[in-house]
Amino acid sequence: NSNEFRDKNVKFFASGGTRTSKFDKLENHPFLGYPYKRGVKRVIQEVQDNQSHYEPHVEAGGGEDLYGICIDIDEFSKTATIVPITNNFEGYLVAKDATVKTKDKLVFNKDGALEKVAGAPNKATINATALSDAKQISNEVYLVKVAVFGNKAISRN
Repeated sequence: NSNEFRDKNVKFFASGGTRTSKFDKLENHPFLGYPYKRGVKRVIQEVQDNQSHYEPHVEAGGGEDLYGICIDIDEFSKTATIVPITNNFEGYLVAKDATVKTKDKLVFNKDGALEKVAGAPNKATINATALSDAKQISNEVYLVKVAVFGNKAISRN
């Protein structure tokens, strides 16, 4: 063993089997709700009299408001680690139901869960590709391994 400060080509995986590269930018944001392993949106609230005001934060979300993917949370500091949707990503994320199969094209719904592209596949926005079938881990939670290739919500026209 050596104490040298040099890259030894060792790869580490974040909790949950998430894989990113050294070029990916991980961001930390305060969060509301429980966005772990879901798509997230950034929320900036206007200051209103006689109401509590939160600093800019992330919460589970998708669709047009999709900002990134929550890969870890620290419940003590209420901080979420986010991979922006423009970065490459591979790992397990929450799926809406068990209908997701390998090679399906997926989008993040308003709850931040992945679901199959609805309607004509040529006209839909694609956020991810399924690398495995969805697996049920509890009564209402399904996980699916996906790949996101630095997409910017690719429109398939």
